[in-house]
Amino acid sequence: MPNWVTTTIKSTPQVISALINDQGHVDFSRIIKFEGSFEWDGVLGSAETLAEKVVNTELSDHPLLRPLQEHGRSRASLKDLDDEGFEQFIQMLRNHRATGYFHVMDFAREAWGTKWNACDSTHEVDAGTARFDTAWSFPEPVILKLSESFPDDDIAIDYADEDIGSNCGRLLIRAGVIVEKDIAVRWDSMSEEEQKRWSAFAYEVKGWDPEGDDDE
Repeated sequence: MPNWVTTTIKSTPQVISALINDQGHVDFSRIIKFEGSFEWDGVLGSAETLAEKVVNTELSDHPLLRPLQEHGRSRASLKDLDDEGFEQFIQMLRNHRATGYFHVMDFAREAWGTKWNACDSTHEVDAGTARFDTAWSFPEPVILKLSESFPDDDIAIDYADEDIGSNCGRLLIRAGVIVEKDIAVRWDSMSEEEQKRWSAFAYEVKGWDPEGDDDE
C-alpha cells in the first residue's frame, strides 16, 4: 500500500469548481486528460511486460529493478497471455501509438505526478476549498496546469504525507508558477525544532490527533 498524501486547496470558487467532475469528486482528468482508452480496473503485468518488450521502453536505472525487468521481458510471450491479457496488450499498443502511454496509470505518473486519481475528496465550492488524498506525492503538475487556466486567482496549497513531518509543505501558486513555497527537508536533516514544527503542520493537514488515533 502507498503512503497517502493529503492536499488541501484554498482558492476561488471557480478554481475549485474546475476540479470537480459530474459525480462530485475531485478529478485530475478534468485538468489533464488521458486521451487513450483502458476499460479495465487493473493492469495485468504479463500484458504490460510484453507491451514494454514490443515498444522497447527504457529499462530502469535502479540496479535491483533493471535485471528483474530484463528477465521479465526475456520470458514475455504472446502465447502465454490469456484472452483478457491479450486484449489488454493490444489496447496498450493502441494507446502507446496514440498517446505515448500504455494506460491511465502509466500516463498519471508523469502527467499528474501520482499513480492514481484523487481519493477521498471533499470540497466546498462556495468557500473555495477542496481536500483529497493521493498516492506517494502531491500532484503538482495538475495544480500548476489548473493555475494556468485561472492566472488571476491565487491557489494556496498545504500537503502532508502520513509519514508525519516528512514529504510535506506549503505552496502559493499564481498563473501556473510557484511564487511562494515552504517545503520540509529530509527528516534526518532537520533540527529537533524543525521536526516539531513540521510534525505539527502535518498533523493539522491530515486532521489527526498527535496525542491519539487519527480521525479517519
